[in-house]
Amino acid sequence: MKLLEFENNLRERLKKYDKSRPLICEGNPLDCEIFIVGINAATEMKSDFWSFWSKENGFKKAEWLESYILERKLKPLKPNKTRRNKFSNTRQRIEWIIDSVKPIKTLETNLFVKATPTADKLKSEDRESSVFEYLLESIKPKILFLHGNEVIEYFEKLYGIKIVKDKIEIFDILEVKTNILAMNHLSRGWSKQKSIELGKRLNFEINNAS
Repeated sequence: MKLLEFENNLRERLKKYDKSRPLICEGNPLDCEIFIVGINAATEMKSDFWSFWSKENGFKKAEWLESYILERKLKPLKPNKTRRNKFSNTRQRIEWIIDSVKPIKTLETNLFVKATPTADKLKSEDRESSVFEYLLESIKPKILFLHGNEVIEYFEKLYGIKIVKDKIEIFDILEVKTNILAMNHLSRGWSKQKSIELGKRLNFEINNAS
């Protein structure tokens, strides 16, 4: 598949969503071998996904990250809060993982493309995974890293599989054979060292895959 075909298909699937965030990666999504998969994005941004897209090169993550940081900085603080970190807990850990897995390319995505402060704010019509499934079928990553119980339970129910946390197993999802590693949500309980070790583990698994 060429990048332009991928873009056109993705645009068609995102028509019904306002301010969706289907993926984040550096450059061409078709080159990514690892997916980091959450339930849905927690930070709703004013900037449109396609404003960070290049027809020639794919997603411009550095520009997106600048916008993310600025929008996050300008948001009102919650009651009793005096400051806000540059990154959310989840974002910080994702960045550590991505840095430590390089030069292998990683794509961040979610089962549901609608951003809400918490997953329980998703409406029933937003709880559908067709965009994620398009990414999976198109890119065919070697490893899916799932974080969070809700993602794990959704996968088990939808695809009729049983996932054991912290164990890499190969599954046939939508006729795509891929390894799945599932762990607790990245928002809590993850140190910098643990995040880096996960990145190195994912790198090792891909480099030693048969």
